[in-house]
Amino acid sequence: VAWRNNPAFARVDIQHNRSGFRRSAEVALRKPPDTTRIFLLGGSAIYGTGGSFPHIDSRFSFIHNHELIDAELERKLSAAFPSRRWEVINVAASGYRIHQQLALLQSRLLRYQPDAVILIDGYNDFIQLYHQARENPDGEFDVYENTAGAEEFDRLANPTSLRCVGTFADAWLGANSSLFRLIRRRLPGVVRDPWRRGRVERPFPDPVQLGDLSGEERSAAAAALEHTAYYAHTVRQIQRVLALDGIPALFLLQPILVLSRKKFTDSEKRLYEYERSLGGPLYMYLFRQVYAEFARTIEEAARLDGLRFVNLENAFDAVEEQCFSDFAHLTPAGNRVLADALFAHVRDSLLAGGSNSGRV
Repeated sequence: VAWRNNPAFARVDIQHNRSGFRRSAEVALRKPPDTTRIFLLGGSAIYGTGGSFPHIDSRFSFIHNHELIDAELERKLSAAFPSRRWEVINVAASGYRIHQQLALLQSRLLRYQPDAVILIDGYNDFIQLYHQARENPDGEFDVYENTAGAEEFDRLANPTSLRCVGTFADAWLGANSSLFRLIRRRLPGVVRDPWRRGRVERPFPDPVQLGDLSGEERSAAAAALEHTAYYAHTVRQIQRVLALDGIPALFLLQPILVLSRKKFTDSEKRLYEYERSLGGPLYMYLFRQVYAEFARTIEEAARLDGLRFVNLENAFDAVEEQCFSDFAHLTPAGNRVLADALFAHVRDSLLAGGSNSGRV
């Protein structure tokens, strides 16, 4: 997996237990009697990372454990079915791709005897495809070789230069110094617009069509779309690994700001326009195409393998509250909406059987 959450990490809004799960309570290796244990996997949005653009909206920089999807879902299940003890355990990690979820399940999670597994992914895998297509469209795409964080892991595990010393110092201070973490988090916000250098200043259509891209951008888009099949393939691998132990799984494609059709709040409007200017035409065009291909191939896998899949792209369409704190991370209100959706699927499908594919 290249990295994992720091065990026993704690600050005012975030607490990890000794297993590195974002949960205040410990999780016994041997499951207690009359307990239903559900693992929730994903990247930073599911982990509960705060908003990345505090110069636009700083209200959601800190999201507490009790405001997360797992905590909300656990409370709902406990209230609805009080005869059982419910554990909904957040094992998400910032930056994780779908292949890292497979590795995490096999290397660490199956021994905890889960009764069900829920995976909410999509954004990080798109970003990996996008960067590969933009930077090296003619190169061979290898999802494992390009795992984010692998370079940092190599510097720590096999130090060969002075740069490795800096990486080690950053890792050690990040794990042991609250002051260092505060400075590292707050320093970018000192500048009014710290990402301005990467913004696209020229106007471009919304939505972006293929004809709006340059020749180089069209080549990059074609290269990215050639490799989208790996996502559904890995989903099918996870489904089959879990099926060996009789563990039901629910796969969800996470909601994204630039694809949402909800009525944006004023803050979400500013975040949307800022995200467009950061990404540019290729980013905006490719996001819609790749996400549609992810959904299509997983829906096909649902028909072939019987896996359960829900596309959350439109989960916030009827919600007036602010759900996004930036491009993909969620506010507490957004977490509550997804917890409501998950509760319905856990109750009606995941633990009781039912339809395999659907939309929220």
